[in-house]
Amino acid sequence: MKLAGVVLLVLAALMAGAAIFLAVYLRGSQKRNAIVARLKELTAPTRAVVIKPDVDIVAPDPWLERVPARWRPRIDKMLGATGYQVSLRNLALIGLIGALVSIVVTGFIIHMQFVFVILAALGVMVGVPYQMLVVMKSRHSTKFMQRFPDAIDLIVRAVRAGLPVLGSMEAAGQETPEPVGNEFRRVIADTRIGLTVEEALARAAERINLIEFNFFVASIQLQRESGGNLTETLATLSSVLRRRDELRAKTRALTAEARTSAMVLAAMPFVTGAAIAAISPGYFAPLFSTTAGGYILGAALMNIGFALLAMRTMLRKVAG
Repeated sequence: MKLAGVVLLVLAALMAGAAIFLAVYLRGSQKRNAIVARLKELTAPTRAVVIKPDVDIVAPDPWLERVPARWRPRIDKMLGATGYQVSLRNLALIGLIGALVSIVVTGFIIHMQFVFVILAALGVMVGVPYQMLVVMKSRHSTKFMQRFPDAIDLIVRAVRAGLPVLGSMEAAGQETPEPVGNEFRRVIADTRIGLTVEEALARAAERINLIEFNFFVASIQLQRESGGNLTETLATLSSVLRRRDELRAKTRALTAEARTSAMVLAAMPFVTGAAIAAISPGYFAPLFSTTAGGYILGAALMNIGFALLAMRTMLRKVAG
């Protein structure tokens, strides 16, 4: 037991050092980038004209090169589904901090065996960044769907006014708020570097990963291949998306009571435990001082975690 405690202490120290090093590296990298940008501005010719691109081109994450090749496309797709709002190095830092907290809790507070401590740390190090990606993707998709029908309506009006489809999408990219506007500007930027409209839209559909946007892409491709009344198709799609958004809002309103009940049930064990500990400080001492108590506490926390995950999944299925 003493050897396992020493190993856990060393492992926790290594994880803390790695987290501190990564945080310092991130801070230094940001400062270096700012200095390099400033030096470029100072050393630029006085008559040079700086042309700003119409779209914020997203450079590949340099940390993707450190990921195995077979996992790289999947991870890049997950990052793209969040609008590239988070980088791999930030996810790695979050995972390291989560693993460190898990080692402290399971190894030094609950006193679990070394194998279970390592398994818990690995689970937290992978699970927390993954759940963060899922949450950010959901928020990005919700924000995108709130503005997407407005962009479709703008394209319909522009086509009816006589603009071509590509010009209409460019107008939508300039007038629609983020993140929809930026995605349309990326489509236009892809066409300007040599891609066809179909290829640019296919890349956008793969990046956004929403079935509603896939319907839009299919409508554009069908019209370009076989003709037809594009404005009526897009107007119908916009109307359907708005009705779906209204139905989703109604569903969330109807499930508000269930979501509130889920939050209350999730907080009850911790509130009750804190109240008992305040009334009788030594009541929970065996859970932290004995091996059997540590296993019981770990099993209880695991059951609470699975229950929260199950409730969250059911509510998302109902509201989704």
